[in-house]
Amino acid sequence: MSDQDPEEVIEGEEIDGDSTDQPASGVPAVDALLSLEELIKNHIDAIDSLRDEVKKLKEMFEDSFKNNPTYREHDERLEKASKDRNSVRQEIAKQPSVAEIAQKLKDLRFDLSEQIKTLSDLLQDYHKQTGATQIETKNGRIMDIVSIAKLVPAK
Repeated sequence: MSDQDPEEVIEGEEIDGDSTDQPASGVPAVDALLSLEELIKNHIDAIDSLRDEVKKLKEMFEDSFKNNPTYREHDERLEKASKDRNSVRQEIAKQPSVAEIAQKLKDLRFDLSEQIKTLSDLLQDYHKQTGATQIETKNGRIMDIVSIAKLVPAK
């Protein structure tokens, strides 16, 4: 799993393959590219502003509950019950048979993640080599090949 803060990842729109769209007639390609870049930057700023607003409103919302004595009392009881449940859960998880299942589950999730990453790479290669935007599975299902663009902070 990535160590990226999910709040910092900005998901883009799906890309249907070719990015060879011609600019509008009369507009040089450089101007079109600069306009596109400016549009992207404006969207990033708008997303950042909306995230800031969401964060402020979320804090106000949460404070409404924290300032209510009845809610705080129930929340404290819930917290104690959760601690009790978690301690029982940890005891059960220490049993050899349960620990073995947990390790198998962890290994399978890792394998699944690796298989998904490999499939993504293979599909990108397939798309580049064939130009195809669909592929048929062994069981006859037609699946679309889509790429997802994301922005993450530079390292």
